[in-house]
Amino acid sequence: MIRPDRAPSYRGASAHYLSPSRRDPVKVLSEEPITRRVITGALAALDLPPDGPVAVLDVGAGTADGFALLTRSGPGEAAPVPEDRLRYVGLDVDPEMVRTAQGTVDSPSASFVLGDVRSDLPAGAFDLYLSCGVPYSHLTRDELVEALRSVLSAVAARGRRAAVVVDVLGRWSVEWQPRWDRERWDYAMSFFAGGGDTISEPMTFYGRRELDATVDAALAGSGARLRSRTAVDRSVLVGRHTATGTFHPAVPRFRTLVNDLVRAPGRVRPAGLRFDPARTGAPGDVLAQLDRFARRWNAALAAHPADAPLDEDSGPRLARALLAVEREEGPGLGIGHSLTMTLVAEPA
Repeated sequence: MIRPDRAPSYRGASAHYLSPSRRDPVKVLSEEPITRRVITGALAALDLPPDGPVAVLDVGAGTADGFALLTRSGPGEAAPVPEDRLRYVGLDVDPEMVRTAQGTVDSPSASFVLGDVRSDLPAGAFDLYLSCGVPYSHLTRDELVEALRSVLSAVAARGRRAAVVVDVLGRWSVEWQPRWDRERWDYAMSFFAGGGDTISEPMTFYGRRELDATVDAALAGSGARLRSRTAVDRSVLVGRHTATGTFHPAVPRFRTLVNDLVRAPGRVRPAGLRFDPARTGAPGDVLAQLDRFARRWNAALAAHPADAPLDEDSGPRLARALLAVEREEGPGLGIGHSLTMTLVAEPA
């Protein structure tokens, strides 16, 4: 994670990140494949030697989800980087996270260090500056400018092209629609599994315009330039707070329902999964993209009688169809739980 000095410790939070229940069907079948696709695309843009080493700095590494995503294959897909080619360094400001990662990952390819991305970047040239699990949202926008300028300056100083993955909370997620008018607010992580206490602290939420402006500010004076910038939304309707309703009690419990389609399909009626998108409260391109998403999502539901019970064949089939909609490429506007931007940078 990345945390300003004023923020609380994540003592006990590792129980959530290591809990087997955290890897629910939505995470395994949708969220992890999207992140692996981001990582694979970022590395492909670098034209690295096919059998050469890959150096990765995982910024805000937490309990090393990034290492698992880099080296673990998914359903029908290979791991982005074979472990024997990987040089992975996990950087985190929280001592508990670093200790937990060190005790969890047993690999000569991995090491973990305590430090702040703004001042403690490890030595050496990295091909990929990874982030996952929205660590950059812990920072204010000005702090994110500082953090990204640190990374981009390192790319420029070390004289080689690199990819930078910037993972933040999406401002226009249905999970917190009543708070769309605010960019930074107190975020309670009430979805924790495994016995961790609920943690609440200010977080910053980004649409595409805000994130683009932040990246542009970070580039100024960094000595780097961008060859490309792409973005993707992840978990448009199945973010973890559609299971809790903490910030939007009226939202359907989409994540729970999709997980139940796989685990206990008899509990679910397709009508309960219908999505009626907002028509106001966000920029026009955001509302239009939510409308397009709703049409695809609801079309997948239409293949099943709205109020008929589902069985062990039709339930998982509907889950796969809905999660295929979630995995579709989009413009990356900040309509999902997370907004992930990939920067391919090089010395100017």
